[in-house]
Amino acid sequence: MKCISCNEQEPNKASGLCNDCEQVEQGKINGLLYLPAAGLIIALMYTPWELWEFCQAVLNYFHMAGIISWYAIGAILLIVLYMAITVFAALQFFRRRKKTPRAMAGYYLFGLISALYFTVLPATLFGAAFDQNDIRTLLSAAVGVVLWLPYFFISKRINRVFVF
Repeated sequence: MKCISCNEQEPNKASGLCNDCEQVEQGKINGLLYLPAAGLIIALMYTPWELWEFCQAVLNYFHMAGIISWYAIGAILLIVLYMAITVFAALQFFRRRKKTPRAMAGYYLFGLISALYFTVLPATLFGAAFDQNDIRTLLSAAVGVVLWLPYFFISKRINRVFVF
């Protein structure tokens, strides 16, 4: 029986891959790392759309009321900064750089700050009620910080994948 990947060497019984192919496989983005990869891809596609929609809403309000609030200016700056952090984290992640854990920490922490800005701040400043989308946004950001930050800093696999 030969390795299922290279068909040259004897495979290990557990995986069906030889030692060389197992080392190559451990250096790939797969398994649990598909989830943060998918999150980055979705954020890269969704954030520009979110910025466009928010700017349209701010401009419509400006035409109606003749003023742009500090909250709206802060929100636009926050979305632009979030987009820049997402692009940086995605570049580090998909190029498998050593800085990836720190970039992902910034991505997840800034995601939590952004979620708090768009949900808790309007509730406290303007008396807006929490709805199901607000709770989902906060929970998603909290899961990112609570689950993925420790994974990126504690997991031994991260040091094998992000080596360049």
